[in-house]
Amino acid sequence: MANPKQTGKNTLSTQQNIPFSAVYDDVIVTKKGQLCQVLMVNSVNFGLKSEEEQNAIIYQYQSFLNSLTFPIQIVMHSKKLDLTEYLKNLESKIAQEPNELIRYQIQEYVDFVEKLISIANIMDKKFYISVPYSVPPTELSAGGFFSSLFGTSREHLKMPLSKFKKYKTALSERVGVVSSGLASIGITSQVLSTKQLIELFYRTYNPEEAIKEQLKGDVAPIGFSDSSGQTNTASAGGKNGG
Repeated sequence: MANPKQTGKNTLSTQQNIPFSAVYDDVIVTKKGQLCQVLMVNSVNFGLKSEEEQNAIIYQYQSFLNSLTFPIQIVMHSKKLDLTEYLKNLESKIAQEPNELIRYQIQEYVDFVEKLISIANIMDKKFYISVPYSVPPTELSAGGFFSSLFGTSREHLKMPLSKFKKYKTALSERVGVVSSGLASIGITSQVLSTKQLIELFYRTYNPEEAIKEQLKGDVAPIGFSDSSGQTNTASAGGKNGG
């Protein structure tokens, strides 16, 4: 994510193309006036199921989709798996292991993994479901739900907390419907927190940097104007999100 203190055409262009304007209290606020929460869901090994189980899953999934009265978005996110720390941890255990045979086996395994990742990209795949809630158009008028920040090209969340909680409650009801429907298929889900959402965006918009340097420490909400009028931007470990 771009540092809001940076200036230049490239930085401004990037931020203009990011579809959200705020992340606060586990909720994404899009520039189109929607609130969204994101569920991270586990996967089901469909291929290992019997034909009867597969048919049951398909029927339950069909019933789940037909029961929805609002749209959802299903996203698969792939990233290169970084095994550096995992291998360092294994190597540190070699010197501590008194059994020579086990030391040899650990070293053989480390060598195998290092060779494997040198010839192939090992990908980590995660699945997400985005659940939206559209804010009434009356809240999108000038000086209402959105307010200008650092010029007209950036927007941030600025509204009474009571209204925000009201809309979030309606959104959470939708999330509960989706979560219950997935549970009937045997799929567990978890709502991403503010920090997890920002980390997800960081990995998505900065894939190369995310492999080398991860966000650390607390992450503040993005684009949220508190009661003092101060606008917060995401920051962690000296890095800012924009």
